[in-house]
Amino acid sequence: MSRYQKDLAWFLNTPELLALPRHQNTMELVSRMSPGGTFDYKQTHRLGVYFEQLWQHLTKYCDSLDVVVHNLQVIIDNHTYGEFDSILQDRVFERTIHCELAVKFYLQVGEGEALSDWVGPNLRDRFDNKYERLFNHQLKLSEQPLIKQWLRHKEIFIDEKKVLTRGRLFYPVKSFMQEHYAYPKEVSPRHLKGFWTTWEEFAHLQLSSDIQWLLLPKDYWLSEVDPEEQEELKVINKNTFLIHGHSEGYPFQKIQQIIGVRSGKEIMRGFVVTDDWLEKAKARVLQPS
Repeated sequence: MSRYQKDLAWFLNTPELLALPRHQNTMELVSRMSPGGTFDYKQTHRLGVYFEQLWQHLTKYCDSLDVVVHNLQVIIDNHTYGEFDSILQDRVFERTIHCELAVKFYLQVGEGEALSDWVGPNLRDRFDNKYERLFNHQLKLSEQPLIKQWLRHKEIFIDEKKVLTRGRLFYPVKSFMQEHYAYPKEVSPRHLKGFWTTWEEFAHLQLSSDIQWLLLPKDYWLSEVDPEEQEELKVINKNTFLIHGHSEGYPFQKIQQIIGVRSGKEIMRGFVVTDDWLEKAKARVLQPS
């Protein structure tokens, strides 16, 4: 099975990241989809763009949905107001649906129960800011009178608005190992989970376990990595870490996502962070929205 096929299956079978009411989630829509057809992959280094490509493929081959438009930019009098990720015509319920998409990965740096306690790997993204923009800007775009009129000229009339979220939350390694998860009420209890640790802590973790650890490039951040793909990934063994772990410019001087493998089976995934990253992340959660 190709990576695209696995990612499409992951998309269809993975729990929502956010806890959403029935009228706002896409579970019923997704239940009608299947990963058929030839996937038309367009080269991109942005995971969010690839995620949209997966969605566009699934909607294209869903018999009960007609695609009205994807990635519709709202430009009025040379001013850009935003973008509609996806607008679909639902043949079953005869409704036009605006769908917003988000695939996100956040690390718990604060206590965990507030959205602001969670930051993205690049530190620019914080969970509360994304949530606020998603629900108070992107999802409400069609409610603005000027934009509603603009859509009317295009003969687009929005009946429903839905959100599709995927991703994973990464907990401090001790909390993860003890299965003690503190997360915001806005998050689905069924969300995917991982851990984060510092490189110093990770060195001790390596010594005390029989798990094989592999560096995980961004192309592999969605679905599980199978044994054949594991052969392509860089192994983090004790010798490699001891030799290169503190070398200037080596990958271990950066935040990295990793997977733990036992007997060819992926059993966990997480991030290993630098001390500098952690210091900046702690400051990031204290910043105002």
